[in-house]
Amino acid sequence: MDGSTKKRGRPPKNGVVEAKRFGRALMIVHAYSKARDGGQKRSAAVREAVDFVRQHDPEMRISETEVKRVLAEFVPQGSQVALMVDYSVLEGDEAAERRSFHAQMLESAGNKSLLELTDQDLRKPLKTFKFGFGKRPNYPRHNAKPSKA
Repeated sequence: MDGSTKKRGRPPKNGVVEAKRFGRALMIVHAYSKARDGGQKRSAAVREAVDFVRQHDPEMRISETEVKRVLAEFVPQGSQVALMVDYSVLEGDEAAERRSFHAQMLESAGNKSLLELTDQDLRKPLKTFKFGFGKRPNYPRHNAKPSKA
């Protein structure tokens, strides 16, 4: 054996997440946070996150276990910082502006394969996710004893 043998197993990703997996994580964090803000228990919020992802992308693989993994990564319990996500649907002029801007950016990057978008295509509803980092929300137990302080 020479000294040039490869390490076994998967190569390290060093924190890199594929775009599709990150998009799924945004959907999960949004749906979970919305459910918890609505007063649902953790288990119900996890199920709601699964339903939200399945509703928006039926082809995407998702399970309650995967939701818990994503939450552990992006909304960790011991941390003070968490991923915050806002979901909205743009319609009409807002959607048209956003789509034409993206088309211009792709064209300036050298992607000429885009078909000319009609005004009707530009104005279709557009789902958007805005994300950033903020203070991790605290969801106290609904049946916890009141503190004596």
